[in-house]
Amino acid sequence: MKAAFAVLANVEVYNYVRKLAWEIHQKYQTDTSICRLPPHISLKQPFVVSDFIALENYMSELAGSISPFNVNLTELQLIPIDIDGVDTAILWIDIQETNYLRQLHDRINQELEQRFNNTQAYADGASYHFHMSVSIGGQPIAVYRRLLDEIPERRVDLEYTVKELAMFVYDEPIALNSNYMTYKILPIGKFGR
Repeated sequence: MKAAFAVLANVEVYNYVRKLAWEIHQKYQTDTSICRLPPHISLKQPFVVSDFIALENYMSELAGSISPFNVNLTELQLIPIDIDGVDTAILWIDIQETNYLRQLHDRINQELEQRFNNTQAYADGASYHFHMSVSIGGQPIAVYRRLLDEIPERRVDLEYTVKELAMFVYDEPIALNSNYMTYKILPIGKFGR
């Protein structure tokens, strides 16, 4: 089993992202598998875990130790990827990186490594780019390029206060159509007390 940590969108951002994902899927048949998880900003990519009770305890400690914080969603971006040998893409909303967000990502990676060992995951670390995914795969990259060109305004300019931490769990291997879900959501900071 693998697990990951993320912060969740508020209602306004959730509705914006899901409406956009549905409209894009309706026009370009991009698939909605990604929508099994709520709109979120990943803090820790999926990592192997064997002691699930200890991980839940860590999540509770983490949620209680952080304060609500603001994030800014800036613009739609297209990221080319390969899924099972098909050149496709991720359409995501860029998240403006802040010192707080970067330090939180680094802290979680360090604490998990100290407690659980071998928790490094793809894209973790200094090069990790904060984002909120709208659509992944389902069509070749050319379709994604066309859909991005047809979006009249790529700027998003939304801001919200993060108040919830989520844990996602995954069967291995991780794939768009494998089994995964939101396992637990906790309020953060004063909201959790």
